[in-house]
Amino acid sequence: MDKYPNYISQEQQEEFERILLDQMDSKEIEAFNNKINGDPVLKKQFDEFKDLFLAIEEEGLRNLMDIFHDNPKGESGAKKHKFYWYQIAASIVLLLSFGIWFFNKQSPNEKLFQSYFTVDPGLPTVMGTNDNYAFYEAMVDYKQGNYDLAINKWEKLLPTDQNSDTLNYFLGSAYLAKGNSNKAIDFFKNTLNADGSVFSKDAHYYLALGLLKNNNTEEAIKHLKMVADEKSVELLKKIQK
Repeated sequence: MDKYPNYISQEQQEEFERILLDQMDSKEIEAFNNKINGDPVLKKQFDEFKDLFLAIEEEGLRNLMDIFHDNPKGESGAKKHKFYWYQIAASIVLLLSFGIWFFNKQSPNEKLFQSYFTVDPGLPTVMGTNDNYAFYEAMVDYKQGNYDLAINKWEKLLPTDQNSDTLNYFLGSAYLAKGNSNKAIDFFKNTLNADGSVFSKDAHYYLALGLLKNNNTEEAIKHLKMVADEKSVELLKKIQK
């Protein structure tokens, strides 16, 4: 797990809680599943939140059993029941408070990454020639958010096309979209090794974001300085505050 978990807003936490507490109707559940299946970052956030939620639930039940076994004899059933649930409610509130703090704790670099990262939209998927069919088939997967599938298909093309700036750039984009900044950095650097690449500007920007996510701030600054667009200049100013 990353040192600093991805930020989860209060609104998003409430939506996660509703699905985990079975408070959604069938249409809402379908919409929720479609949303997280199309967004790997959101899915990762949900999976991490679910793990914590289940841990809280398990701890709450454990505390309830401890209270039950430790309860003095002679208390009435109603009084014991009320006492148990006051104690368990206090435990859950405490654990949930810790959970919210845990998920919202971020490094400044992680906050900037989350604010400035958007997935590259990819290339138009017009598969007109058999020569490029495998590449564009993977591009369809990429544009649908199936990053693992796209990566698997594109990496099969590397042995015969390892110097392709296009292939390296979109492998970097796919890895960064699924949260693997280390692999993304390698492929963006490969992209920049190609002379006159049309992806040079975007590769510098996304490479900078990957480095920022890895807390390699000085190196990120160097690559942002290679890009003169408004967004890069704005991000550079925020890093150098």
